[in-house]
Amino acid sequence: MGELFRIDRVMGFCEKVCYFFIINLLFIVSNIPALLFLLFVGAGQIRECLPLFLLCLLPMAPALSAVMYAMNRIIRGTEGKAIRDYRKGFFSGFWQKIRLGCGQLFVIFMCQANMEFFSVRMKSLWMAVVFAVLFAMAVLITPTLYMLASRYEMTDIQLIKAAVTLMIAKPVFTLGNIAALCLILAAFEISAGTTVLFMGSVYGFLVMFMNQSLLRKLEK
Repeated sequence: MGELFRIDRVMGFCEKVCYFFIINLLFIVSNIPALLFLLFVGAGQIRECLPLFLLCLLPMAPALSAVMYAMNRIIRGTEGKAIRDYRKGFFSGFWQKIRLGCGQLFVIFMCQANMEFFSVRMKSLWMAVVFAVLFAMAVLITPTLYMLASRYEMTDIQLIKAAVTLMIAKPVFTLGNIAALCLILAAFEISAGTTVLFMGSVYGFLVMFMNQSLLRKLEK
C-alpha cells in the first residue's frame, strides 16, 4: 500500500509538471509575433521599432490571462486538461482582453514618446518624470489587470479602475508581482534552457498564488 501511495504521488507530480509545460508551450505559441520580432528584428531595435514591437505584443493580453486562469485552477485543484483550460481562459472575453491590451500598449507608446520629447526636445524634467511614472504604472498594472480579467466579468472601465486601485492600495501584492518576475528572470539567467520550458506558467502560478488572499477578499 505504501509503495502504491508513493507511485500515485509521483504520477500526480508528473501530471502537474506536464500541465505546467503544456500551458507554457501554449503561451509561447500564442506570442509567436513577439518571438518573430525578436528573432528577425532584434531586441536592440525595440526602441526604433517600438510601434511594431507593441503591436506584436498584443496577443500577450489574452495569453497572459489564459495562463492565470489555468494556474488559478491548478491552485484550487479544479484543473482539467491543460489545452482545454488554456483555450477557455484565452477565448473567454477574448475581445475585451484585446481592447485592454490595445489601450495599455497605446498608453505605453504615448508615455515613451512623451518621455523622449520632454527629455530631448523640450528639456522639461518634471514632464519627463510624470510620463515616466505613468509608463511604469502602465507596465506594473499588467499582472493585476489580466488576473482580474481572467476571473471576473466586468466592464473594461471597471477592470481598469479595479486594477489601478489595487496596484496603489495594495503595494505588497504589486511588489510581490515584481518579485515573481525578477525571480523568473534570475532563473533564466542561471539556466535559460530549463527555465524557458516553464517560465510563463511558473510566473502565472506565482502571481495567482501570492494574490489568493486578495482574490478571496474581493469575492466576499
